[in-house]
Amino acid sequence: MGAGASPLPQPLSSLSLSSPRPGPGPGRLPSLSFPRNKRRQRQRHPLSLSLSPLRCSPSPHSPHSPHSPQTQQQQLVEELEEPQQQTQQTQTFLSPSSLSKLQTLSSFSRTHHFPDNHKSATLLIRPMLDPEIDSVSDLLSQSFIQTLFFPPNYVKLLAFLVKNYLLGRRALLPHATVLVGIYYSADTDAQDQHAQLACTAEISFDEHGANAASSTPFPPPDCPYICNMTVKDSLRRKGIGKRLLNTCEDLITEMTDKRDLYLHCRMVDKVPLSMYRKAGYQIVKTDSFLVWLTLQRRKYLMCKTLCDDVIGSETPTAGK
Repeated sequence: MGAGASPLPQPLSSLSLSSPRPGPGPGRLPSLSFPRNKRRQRQRHPLSLSLSPLRCSPSPHSPHSPHSPQTQQQQLVEELEEPQQQTQQTQTFLSPSSLSKLQTLSSFSRTHHFPDNHKSATLLIRPMLDPEIDSVSDLLSQSFIQTLFFPPNYVKLLAFLVKNYLLGRRALLPHATVLVGIYYSADTDAQDQHAQLACTAEISFDEHGANAASSTPFPPPDCPYICNMTVKDSLRRKGIGKRLLNTCEDLITEMTDKRDLYLHCRMVDKVPLSMYRKAGYQIVKTDSFLVWLTLQRRKYLMCKTLCDDVIGSETPTAGK
């Protein structure tokens, strides 16, 4: 998928057309003390997250604008705290470890600053918000189209499949998450900032978040794994992929005690392969020639042992 960050697409067979069931369906209360025309409220799965409408503001540089890092971080905290409120309503409680991981996700973000053609540029990387699912689906779909050599008119169908896949992955919080990078660029003398989705990556932290239809060679399901990593075409060759990879490693060290991190890289992607090797990843397995029968490229399975004191970001921020 381009320089800086290798797309690590899942096979189309792994994209589910249906999201996890939210819970038991509606029914009528048998008690005679209630009117017959009242229905029970539909129960929701304690880990399911509802799609919230995207709020717009005419002032993009205002602190209350949906494009500002402060507003997005507050929205992220509210969305990731929602499963905790739902567990109290349904009397189904998450383990203390899961609640702690949800809090870690709600406060996690990394900010990177770098010049961009006489402009002030900032890259904010954090967990994906619900209103951003469509944008992330489009970005991944464009990447898959280039990787799988599909005709351009399949983009909408592929975006639909990817969106349903992302909705299913959202239900696995805090065992898996999707990170997004928001790129803010502005002239040095201007106050207005232009924000756009620059990159994305998916992380599974343990066997509960592992993808059942992972790419070959298969990584250990109980170890952290990075996939579906891509950078927008117009923003490549800026070092965004390297910063995204470092941020994934930072989050993994905070979310799990496992230190062996795995990812895939296609054998034909020389630039991403060089980036991974410079970052300390080593090839542990190689795809068989038989993978060509599935119309896929051969891939390397790469592994890196993380250190607890590694900080891959320039400016860590929490709760901002």
